[in-house]
Amino acid sequence: MISNIFLTFKSFLFWVNLVLSVLLFGPIAFTLGLFSYELCLFVSKLWCRYNLYFLRQVCSLKHELRGPKLGKHYVIISRHQSAWETLFFAAFIERPIFILKKELLMIPLFGWCLYLLKNISIDRTDGISSLKKIMRCCGDHINNGRTLIIFPEGTRVPYGMNIEIKKGVLKIIDSLKLPSIIINHDAGKFWNKNSLLIKPGIITIDTLSLDYNSDQSFVKKAIQKHFEQV
Repeated sequence: MISNIFLTFKSFLFWVNLVLSVLLFGPIAFTLGLFSYELCLFVSKLWCRYNLYFLRQVCSLKHELRGPKLGKHYVIISRHQSAWETLFFAAFIERPIFILKKELLMIPLFGWCLYLLKNISIDRTDGISSLKKIMRCCGDHINNGRTLIIFPEGTRVPYGMNIEIKKGVLKIIDSLKLPSIIINHDAGKFWNKNSLLIKPGIITIDTLSLDYNSDQSFVKKAIQKHFEQV
């Protein structure tokens, strides 16, 4: 009983901290972002690292990396289980680009910064047009030295559950014709998408390098197989 109350209290502290940190970092990142992408990126990374530090120190949520280190990869294919991996990638990938719902751009400060950071916004109800937009934008981002973060499941998936890899994602990967790195993790075990509670523990991040292969069936199987490892 006492441990549950303590867990709830620490989780509450994190969410309060998250809101306050947006109010602190957001105006700075947005103002600088009107003049410089790099400055907006720098402040945004500080915000992400600060919140990961808060999670580690207050909520006792840490992580460990297994496999190839995250260097300069132009394509990252990752599981999506919680908000944690978004913070992690934004903090430690040099110039990350996410594919996100256009509604997120409407969030004051937070969404405005997402726009200034050149993330790709899409309307999920407009499948073919959205896919064309992504494929058009991805090449430009790659040419500018940015790293594309792809969540091939299309949405956050609870820990322990596997769903079909989206066909559109395979087409995006094939269009880029680049080696990538597949990332599996168990963040959802500690930060459930349907709960505000954040449990203590060590998130395991398992990475695997994947060379370009024109056989989409092979790529799909490679992703699914690695996603089943953790």
